[in-house]
Amino acid sequence: MLFRVLVITIAASASFAADWSQFRGPNGSGVGDAVRLPAQFGPDKNVVWKTPVPFGHSSPVIGGETIFITGAEGGSRADAGREKVVDQGGKLYTLAIQRRTGKILWRREVPRPRLERYQPTNSPASPTPVTDGENVYVFFGDYGLLAYTKDGAERWRLPLGPFNNVNGHGSSPILYGDLVILVCDQDSGSYLLAVDKQTGRVRWKTLRPEQTRSYVTPAVFQPP
Repeated sequence: MLFRVLVITIAASASFAADWSQFRGPNGSGVGDAVRLPAQFGPDKNVVWKTPVPFGHSSPVIGGETIFITGAEGGSRADAGREKVVDQGGKLYTLAIQRRTGKILWRREVPRPRLERYQPTNSPASPTPVTDGENVYVFFGDYGLLAYTKDGAERWRLPLGPFNNVNGHGSSPILYGDLVILVCDQDSGSYLLAVDKQTGRVRWKTLRPEQTRSYVTPAVFQPP
């Protein structure tokens, strides 16, 4: 069984005031406004807490006093040809963690109706969640999109796929206005999807026939 450890380091209180709502932070820029961050941390240096969480490659996001992350637990991985693996089962989870203590507040199992292939350096829980502070939205290639309140109540679910991407998924959803936006690029049938964040209803879907597999997370360009 594989686990990873989520680590929070000591920083100025100003850094705790900022949210980090999606993959790579504000509009995917990778730039935050936190100050006086530690230059070093280790087993006993500048570490506030450590919490084991299920295996996966999704990044944690922060909304208010809660950290959200996804992961996979149990099952095994078997070879399926050169540089490919097939997951032999296991469960997928969305987790909420208390920001100041590392306590796991809740975990919700995600439906897993299929087991899609992925490249060995990928995982079945690679897309990063996105949050507006009140809700969190997650995507898994083996199911689709789901939404939860910050307290863990499921709001809606939208099955998507199956997908034709032998390397597995890496694209993360973003929020723009009242929409959850997701890129679903694959070897055939690629598309860009916008879903109503309140209901999970598809608002629009734009085909991308010229695109094959990719792992991009969209960003928003808003001209003057």
